[in-house]
Amino acid sequence: MAGIGFQLRKILGKGEIGSSVGAVVSGIFVVAGPWLVSIASMVIMQSAFARSGFTGNAQFQVSIVYCFALSLSLFSGLHHHFTRMAADLAWADRQGEATVWMLRFIILVIVLSVSLAVPGSLYAIPTGYDGAILLRVAFVSLFAIVNVLWIVMLFISSLRDYRIVAVVFIAGMAISVFATIALSATYGSGGAVLGYASGLLAIDIAFIFVGIAKFPPVKPADGYKSFIVYAKKYWALILSGFFFYCGQWLHKFYFWVVRGSAVEGLRFRIYGDYDAAVYITGLSIIPGLVYFIIMTETHLYTDLRHFLFTLNHSSWKRIQKAKQRMISGIRHEFWNQSVFQAVFSLGLAAILLALDGLGFHRPELWFALAASYFQFTLLSILVYLYYFELYTAALLTAFLYFMLNGIIAAIVYSFIPGLPAGLGHLVAGATASLLGYALMIRSVNKLDRIVFMRALG
Repeated sequence: MAGIGFQLRKILGKGEIGSSVGAVVSGIFVVAGPWLVSIASMVIMQSAFARSGFTGNAQFQVSIVYCFALSLSLFSGLHHHFTRMAADLAWADRQGEATVWMLRFIILVIVLSVSLAVPGSLYAIPTGYDGAILLRVAFVSLFAIVNVLWIVMLFISSLRDYRIVAVVFIAGMAISVFATIALSATYGSGGAVLGYASGLLAIDIAFIFVGIAKFPPVKPADGYKSFIVYAKKYWALILSGFFFYCGQWLHKFYFWVVRGSAVEGLRFRIYGDYDAAVYITGLSIIPGLVYFIIMTETHLYTDLRHFLFTLNHSSWKRIQKAKQRMISGIRHEFWNQSVFQAVFSLGLAAILLALDGLGFHRPELWFALAASYFQFTLLSILVYLYYFELYTAALLTAFLYFMLNGIIAAIVYSFIPGLPAGLGHLVAGATASLLGYALMIRSVNKLDRIVFMRALG
């Protein structure tokens, strides 16, 4: 992502209003494209459904939510696996081989998606439900398409062309909206899900063709061996990705089961009040993510490159100076992005207070808002740890988050059922962020020794 970040930062540095707005908008699509496809298009479609009197709206919404939730929970480790392989190939100027691995991972996630989604849809969508077969097909298709989307999005970041990202996402969103509205009128909830999936499929196809055109496939010299080699070497990285993203959803799964209500005709469950709070407050961290891509990550990348250069070309004194410069930069940028994000979180809080008459006074909303802030903080810390290849520290941090927001939260809520939803997520995010930051600063302070010891084997 740093490649796109540098391009966007360069544009912002020109000071031209039109270009700057374009850079910021593109940054938003880069960091939250699939998320925005889900939320922005959903708002438009809900408005259309309300006017048309569409009766399958609940089934449509819950299918979308579960597809994204299960996708991120189950496949995030695989995403980290692919990212590490593609990044190394890009660094070695072997992008053609990265293209081949993108296609291989796409085939793998399609096979895994269908294998998991078919039995899942047979259970969650009973035969007695009107239109069950079409909805099952639509659910399986959407699940596979969403999983492919994460892979192509990870690969497309290497193009460093924010314009392509923005144009493709806007076009895909438009297709999703129009196809969903059109197919829902004739084929009900199953048609609506297929229509929604068609827009995401268009994004997948467009990015795949763009990637192949930019980096024509080159057969890897070692065949399929790299997949196993990277899985063994970077198991901590892969597991940290799984624990972090699965950890984000564990509390939602818990409340769906314990406090949620079933959707008519289906075995899916939702917890409407808390789900709405999570989605509303989740929007608040987009500005922080954009800041991270354009400012924080590019600054970190520059300082890290300078530090690694001094290890091979400078005296011990200059190495220490470069290290302290990097540590100072980390602290400075981490503080800046934290304050920047806090401004937007507090701004959303002010808006919600102004809309108090709509029921936004519930404690779940405020816990969800604070939890989103620390979720962003934790994500930033994990990226820092990945940059320094401190994968064990990242794994410990993500595992703590996973446990606190999963098993431990379930136990606490079981003994104290009156606790507001979201409190456990807030505690998990804040606690894991403190651990991750402490491990990061401690490790970076001795990073020169770590690098030298690795070099010695």
